[in-house]
Amino acid sequence: MNEEEFRSFLKKQRRSQGTIDQCVQFTNEFEAYLAEHRHANGIDEANPDDLEAFASWKKQQRKPINSYLWAIHRYYEYTSNDRMRREATNMRQQEIAKGRGKRKSLRLKDIQGVPTDHTERLEAIGIIDVDGVLGAGRTNEEREGLSRRSGLSSDEVLRLVMLADLTRIVDIKGLRVKLLYEAGVGTVEKVSGCDPQRLRERLVSVNEHMRILGRHPTLVETNYWVAQARALPRIVEY
Repeated sequence: MNEEEFRSFLKKQRRSQGTIDQCVQFTNEFEAYLAEHRHANGIDEANPDDLEAFASWKKQQRKPINSYLWAIHRYYEYTSNDRMRREATNMRQQEIAKGRGKRKSLRLKDIQGVPTDHTERLEAIGIIDVDGVLGAGRTNEEREGLSRRSGLSSDEVLRLVMLADLTRIVDIKGLRVKLLYEAGVGTVEKVSGCDPQRLRERLVSVNEHMRILGRHPTLVETNYWVAQARALPRIVEY
């Protein structure tokens, strides 16, 4: 692996130094595994079976395999190895899907763009997380009831529901929720109907103007988000 060029590639994507260091470390571990356990293959000659074997090996060590797969995905994006990039992405998506039901619901205060006084009003009536908002605001009638109980306006409740809905897409958390909302793509249904390339162009334009994220989303990311949105059930009526 040409570590210097790989680091340069990640820097151009505006990754933080910590992310770059971790990405290089995890990719180096994959390369070392190939050298020790799969003697016939180097990282640039590795195949899906090698990656599956590495993932199983790391799981036995109770290592965070999703983070490794993310790093390896970035390496193969850098080398333009579409076959292995897709394999790493698919494996990571499968691991995320397995763990989705085990994850705690995201707290409302952890969603960027939700005012503190809004979360406090909802907490006062027992709603503290995404599941609570979606469970209480799926329909227009339910949102009107939530508005009356919380003291928030109908528009404020609708905005909260939309932000909560977006977090069901894997990797859409924190500032990314705000970016999608500000770009006018405020629901899972809207994301699912987007062309990934056009969605990225839209997000880049909004991000350049509002400076929400430290780096622009990549086309790989918008492809992933659209695919995730298309696979999700529609649980909110707008």
